[in-house]
Amino acid sequence: MLIASYLLGCDGDGGVRHLAVDNVIPEANQTLEYTLYPREALGGAEIIDLVLQFADAEEPRNIICLPALPSVVVNHILAGLPLQIVDFAYGRVVRLASQFQPYQQRCA
Repeated sequence: MLIASYLLGCDGDGGVRHLAVDNVIPEANQTLEYTLYPREALGGAEIIDLVLQFADAEEPRNIICLPALPSVVVNHILAGLPLQIVDFAYGRVVRLASQFQPYQQRCA
């Protein structure tokens, strides 16, 4: 698993445009599944991570975690709106489809 940092891209109205990563997305077009994983932070607050699973990619890029998503991104995904993840290093783009089923699992 690769835990990656990201930048949030917004439009002029503060709406979510994309998440940007650097040198993270696997080289070949891969089958992608994604899940939001809630976890509890100290003090009881809920933190939501986005986990991307590329079935045929080599480790560690077969599972990528984008930790502690801002609530505006979580709400965007839960609303079924499309979201792009752009890899600056290679210009690769992954598009998250609106067929999302939230909170399938909980992490420790």
